[in-house]
Amino acid sequence: MIKRTIIALLSALAFTSNTIAQERSHFEEEVAIGVQGGLNLAQVRFLHNDVSYANNLGDLGWRSGATAGASVRFIAQKHFGIQLEANYLQNGWKEKWKDDEKIGDISFADASTERTINYLSVPVLAHIYFGNTNRLFFNLGPKLAVMVGKGKNKNNLNKEQKQLILSNNREDPRLNDKIEPRNMDYGLCAGFGYELHLNKFSILAEFRYTYGLQDVFDHSRSATFQRSNNQDIQFTLGVMLPVLKFHSN
Repeated sequence: MIKRTIIALLSALAFTSNTIAQERSHFEEEVAIGVQGGLNLAQVRFLHNDVSYANNLGDLGWRSGATAGASVRFIAQKHFGIQLEANYLQNGWKEKWKDDEKIGDISFADASTERTINYLSVPVLAHIYFGNTNRLFFNLGPKLAVMVGKGKNKNNLNKEQKQLILSNNREDPRLNDKIEPRNMDYGLCAGFGYELHLNKFSILAEFRYTYGLQDVFDHSRSATFQRSNNQDIQFTLGVMLPVLKFHSN
C-alpha cells in the first residue's frame, strides 16, 4: 500500500513538473492589426556644391505636419515580431533667416521659406519587445515611400532677396517650384515606445526617427545642391487589436 502510494505521488509529481515545464515553454503567437497617428516633424537636409553658396542659406528648422496610418504585426516568437505599416506623412522643410542677418547689403530680417511634400510611406520593421502587460518596444528597419502630393513654396522674400539668393544659380528648388521632387524615397527607421495591454486591445505611444537615403531632388555637379535628403521625427499614439492567436511550443 505504501509502495503504491509512493509510486502514485512520484507519478503525480512527474506529471505536475512536466505540465509546468510545458507551460513555461508555451508561447502564443499573435497577429494584430492597428491604427496610429500623431505629429510629424520634417526637414530636408541640403548639401550645396558651391561652398560660397552656404552664405545664402537660412537656418533649417523642423516643419510640423501630421502622420496617420495602419499597421499589421506578427509576433513570431518571444520578444520578437515583424511589423508592416502604411503611413501618410506630411514632410517638407522650413527655413528662416536670423533677425539681424544680412547677405551683402540686403537685410533678411524675418525672412523665411517653406514647402510641403507628402508621402505614402511603407516601413517593414523588426519589432523587439520586453514585458507582458506593460511592454517596452523597439522598431527598426527600412521604409519605402511614394510621393502623393506637393505644395508650392511659401515664402515672404521680397524681389531683391530672391534675386540675391538666385544670383549664382537659378535652379534652387527652395524657391523654384518648377523643380520637381523625386516620386520615390527610401530610408531607415528607428523608434522606441511603450505598449499597454488591456483586455481586448492595447494602446501604444512611440517616438521614431527616419533618415532618408534618397535625394529629394535630382542632383549633378552643375546643380545647386549635391544632397537633399528627408529627415523626420514622429510622435504617435496607436491602438492594436489582436485578430489571430495560436499556440507554439
